Amino acid sequence: MSGSTRPKRRRAAAPALGYSSSGAGRPSATGRSWRRSRAVGFACLVVLIGLGAVVALAMGPLAWAGDLWHEVAPDWPGGGYGFAVTAGLLFPVSLPLFGMPLTRVKWRQDKVRSLPWIALSLPGAASAVLISAIAMQTWHPTRRSGSGGCSSSSEHCWISGRYPYVSLVGLAATLVGSVLLLAAYAAYDRRRRTSDAGAPSTTRP
Repeated sequence: MSGSTRPKRRRAAAPALGYSSSGAGRPSATGRSWRRSRAVGFACLVVLIGLGAVVALAMGPLAWAGDLWHEVAPDWPGGGYGFAVTAGLLFPVSLPLFGMPLTRVKWRQDKVRSLPWIALSLPGAASAVLISAIAMQTWHPTRRSGSGGCSSSSEHCWISGRYPYVSLVGLAATLVGSVLLLAAYAAYDRRRRTSDAGAPSTTRP
């Protein structure tokens, strides 16, 4: 018995880092649910902002944009047509004034520095909403059989009757303004690239 050897016990295997190889590299269920809830929350925020813009447009500028056509357009250079051309040319400009400051916003990194950029975008947003309300007043409703056309109290009917095809004039001015704005940006970008290419290099030999 003295020469017999006791059998050695096997050591338990070290616990594996992952429970299964199929789940390696995948985010946990908690992370996936958090990302899903974040996406849903962002979508709800976008929907609420869109609804708020529609309500603000209906209760604000659209409620008194017709007064601008009654009181401002007749005395504007060129009358109602000049007023429509001015609004059409300014609309493409208002969109970059609204969007460009928002590209500098970094809300998660620095909320304090983001607030001035958000404030700078508000005049452009207000201009775009106002010009949109002015343009929407020129849309002539479709005549339906038996409806008798427009009523005398309708703003767009009064505008279309006083300035025929003014909506097409405003649309043409918007297209021209967009082309001019894109051409100006292309010329600026081309000039900037030329100046950067002609600048002396500051690298050391």
